[in-house]
Formats: sequence, structure tokens, C-alpha cells
Amino acid sequence: MKEEHSKQLPSPDGRSDARPDIVPHFKIHGMDCAEEVAVLKRELGPVVGGEEYLTFDILNGKMIVSPGAKPLPLDTILQAVARTGMRADVWQDERDPALAEGFWQRRGRMVLTVASGLLSLAGFLLHAWTAGGVMAALGSEGIGRSHHVPLASQVLYAFGIATGAWHIVPKAWFAARRLRPDMNLLMTIAVMGAVGIGEWFEAATVSFLFAVSLALESWSVGRARRAVAALMDLAPPTVRLQWEDGSEHEVSLDQVSVGSLFVVRPGEKIALDGRVSRGASEVNQAPITGESVPVPKSAGDQVFAGTINGDGALNVTCTKLARDTTLAHIIRMVGEAQSK
Repeated sequence: MKEEHSKQLPSPDGRSDARPDIVPHFKIHGMDCAEEVAVLKRELGPVVGGEEYLTFDILNGKMIVSPGAKPLPLDTILQAVARTGMRADVWQDERDPALAEGFWQRRGRMVLTVASGLLSLAGFLLHAWTAGGVMAALGSEGIGRSHHVPLASQVLYAFGIATGAWHIVPKAWFAARRLRPDMNLLMTIAVMGAVGIGEWFEAATVSFLFAVSLALESWSVGRARRAVAALMDLAPPTVRLQWEDGSEHEVSLDQVSVGSLFVVRPGEKIALDGRVSRGASEVNQAPITGESVPVPKSAGDQVFAGTINGDGALNVTCTKLARDTTLAHIIRMVGEAQSK
């Protein structure tokens, strides 16, 4: 029974179900550009019943299988993604500290890129030392061709090539198997060709520079991802509701309905969009509107989630649910723009 349960496609809330109306979300490790989205569409489109059932969010590394797709075992989706040289996991809330990525997941690509550069440099310096100089190592008839490349340098170059191409070769192998050449396959062929004719330094340099380009691409996507995460952190996770008897209770945002009264103390962030029912203060609206000067707020004025209250206390009547606030719409539009 347990084995059967593990093979079912999970819903976003973690429950197992094989119904076609479930919308599963997957975290795709290694998806940093539109080219990788195209590869995933070609591989998974026939599996789920068509590319139109697949939606991608490059910014968050997310893949969504839309309603109407074929009901499939979880392993089928994971194996299909693995065949592309990438890796998939069921999507979970990454803000949970227990699910935070480890050092290798966050810095592994950069570590391999730096290692590739250092190993290639060490191989060249050793080559230059044994050959009697840098120009002698470069060779008068072409890099690495005017004389024998020492075995120790070849070993260092080989390790530099391997670390630089660590994330490239699996994708190149997938492209070769599907007879759909891409830049990963072309780079791999170039490196192998250079090694085949004895151009060890050139092969290591090409591998390192390509690894640098991929690391920069991953870094730029990661920076955009962190910027969106900072947007999500603008609003506090809880709100202080005021009940009819005057008592205050702190609850999560999704428990607040339109018309509820909540309290914002001096210096606190406003958790939800609403209208001031009592109190007066100045509110810093720069996170939402970009205004550099705090705006006076009193009874009847509108306030936005993510803005910062000034010196006065405010009683605010909620006018929008947490998923419908101005801040939530901004975050949603940024994600949609990235996915398109």
C-alpha cells in the first residue's frame, strides 16, 4: 500500500492523487534559461499529453503540469526530467528553514568553475616551467602543438576540463541521444576535438570559459530570484486582529477576511491592504509606490500591505484578502512576466 502511494502524482499540498485535475508543481534543478525550457518541453510534452500542459517559471526554477494533462505516476515525471540532464523534485515552500538548500546546491557551480580555472592555470604554469617559458608553452606553431605536453600538465588540464564540463556533459549526452544538437553538445565536441589533437590548454580554456558563462547566467537568475523573495518578505507573515471585545489576537494572513479590523502599532509593517478606521500616522509607502516622503494617513485613507507605519497607531479595516493585495499582484505579475 505504501509503495503504491509513493508512485502517485502529488498535489501541491503534498497529498497523493492521480486525478487529472490536480496541478503538481516541480522544482527543476539546472533550469536557468529558455533553452533548457525548450528541452524540457520537447521531452515532457509527449509524456503529459502536449506542451500546452506545461508552464515554466525560470525565476523560481518551477515547472507546473496544468489540469487536463495525463494522470501519471510521479516517477514518470522525475525520470523524464532526468533524461534531459536536469533534476526534478516536488515543489515545496523554500522559505521553510528545514528545506533550505545546502552549500553545494547554492555554491556548487561556482566551486567547480573556480576549480576548473585554477587547475587549468596550474597545468599551464607547469607546462611553461618544464618548457622553459610561457611562449615556449604556447608554442610557435600553435598552442600545445610545437612540443610534447608533459603528463603532469595533461592530468591537471584533464581535471580542469572535467570540473568545467561537469554540468555540461549530461545535457550534451541528452542532445546527442535525441539527435538535437545544442550549445552543450557543440562545446563538448569542441573540447573533445581539442584534446584529440593535443590542444590541452585550448580544451581546458574553452571548458573553463563556458563554465564561467553558465555560472554568470545562474548568478543573474539567482539575483532576480532573491529580489522577488525580498518582495515577498515586505509583508509580515501575521497580523494583529482586534476582536469585538477589544482584545487583540495575532493570526496568519490567510485567516483574515475582508472587513476584519486589525491593529498596526508604531514602526510596524502593514500586513494587508485596508482603510484606516481610527488613528493618524505617517506611512512610508516607498516599497509600493516609490514615494520618498512618508504620506499622512488618517481615518478613511487607504493603506497598502508592505508599507511601514510611522509614529502613530492605526486601526485598519481589511479591504482585500492576502492573495489580492497590491503587493501580491506585483509579485504575481513579476513571476508571470518572467515565465513568459
